[in-house]
Amino acid sequence: MSLLAAFAGLALAVQEPAPWAASPPPRTPESMITTMERYRFMTDCEMGQDWSFIHALYDTRIGSPEEQAILRRISGEGGRITGGDMGNDCTIADQMRLTSMLLRGGIAESRYRHVYASGTIPPANTDVAPVATGASFSWVGFNQDSRPQLLYLLATCLAERETGAVHAVLMTRYASRQERDAMQALSRRFGTCLEAGQHVQANPLTLRPWLAEAQYQYFRSRQPDTAP
Repeated sequence: MSLLAAFAGLALAVQEPAPWAASPPPRTPESMITTMERYRFMTDCEMGQDWSFIHALYDTRIGSPEEQAILRRISGEGGRITGGDMGNDCTIADQMRLTSMLLRGGIAESRYRHVYASGTIPPANTDVAPVATGASFSWVGFNQDSRPQLLYLLATCLAERETGAVHAVLMTRYASRQERDAMQALSRRFGTCLEAGQHVQANPLTLRPWLAEAQYQYFRSRQPDTAP
């Protein structure tokens, strides 16, 4: 095959730019801003007070019975944040109901910020990544996300290939303009992790915990978390 033909084949294999990266993701409703601050307080608090128990959560498979047993101890029955049977003071969010991934990912983010965020983080690539033919992404409203397996694969790939951009998201406050900007910057790189013909859709609120879990596990695999 000639060099010209090889370049022609490459051009057919990708499409750009990524249209979803042209604008920030949708805003979080103002009515949820206080709720998200309480959520951050609760996950930071759980990580700080109960890590000696909670750390085992990140050795379990997502969705496994072992994971659910630990999450029930944290959240109590029915997903209501009551401190479970941990008996801690992290109950300012006692009117919240969280999915397993919001709880697991939120605590993972708190731990990532506590242990790894002050270390050496590679710079974020701000160029728009080429997108495989037929691949696409859409920002959507609540409860319209792709199935968890797709979000897991996307987040895991981004943590490994776009570490700096994921880090930038996790350093922002929930529902802030900075979060939207960081999510938009990260979305410019989604093409590195979307396969040909694949369509993924996500809401920023539900994508962030997947990113946090993936980022924490990626750093943990490279440098074991032995901090108190």
